[in-house]
Amino acid sequence: MNKSGPARRSRAGRSEGMTVRQNRLEQQKDLLTGDWHSVPIAAPKEHELQIALVTMLKQCLRPDVIMRHVPNGEVRDKRTAAKLKAMGVLAGSADLEFFWKHYWEDSDSSHTNFRALFLELKRPGGKLSMEQAAFGLAMRTMGADFEVASSIDEAIMTVGMRGLIRPGVKVCGRRWQLDTLAKKDAL
Repeated sequence: MNKSGPARRSRAGRSEGMTVRQNRLEQQKDLLTGDWHSVPIAAPKEHELQIALVTMLKQCLRPDVIMRHVPNGEVRDKRTAAKLKAMGVLAGSADLEFFWKHYWEDSDSSHTNFRALFLELKRPGGKLSMEQAAFGLAMRTMGADFEVASSIDEAIMTVGMRGLIRPGVKVCGRRWQLDTLAKKDAL
């Protein structure tokens, strides 16, 4: 018998506490009864999304781009949290930070300036905390870029449109070219 409607909890009760996207369901056959059930597909956790993204970016970023992660979001005991706060940990800091020199020429001469991108990754449907929104606003006020991405494709597009991916590299189905970089520089 084909069951339609909301997905049921597995016999082991594994779905308790699991966060799922509301609109992603998969048909799965119960091996014991042979019935088909709609089973929710769990959205990737934020750290899983970040690890996959960083793995890709290590292969395709320009060599002069510095990418780093500030490990602010882990669960810690009170003593460690107090020590890190005293050392300068800032609530709301972005997940990934990118730093590079931006080069351009005009009729007068050639120029360089320091650029920064702060990239916050969120699960699909995730929202910024008040601290993250304040951090993003502060970075934009100071002239840096702050962006939020909820997928690897969005994050790659964000990084690529700033010219941080090596020209000619194909990533996420797109080959990054020098003309893409020139269009971004004009913005």
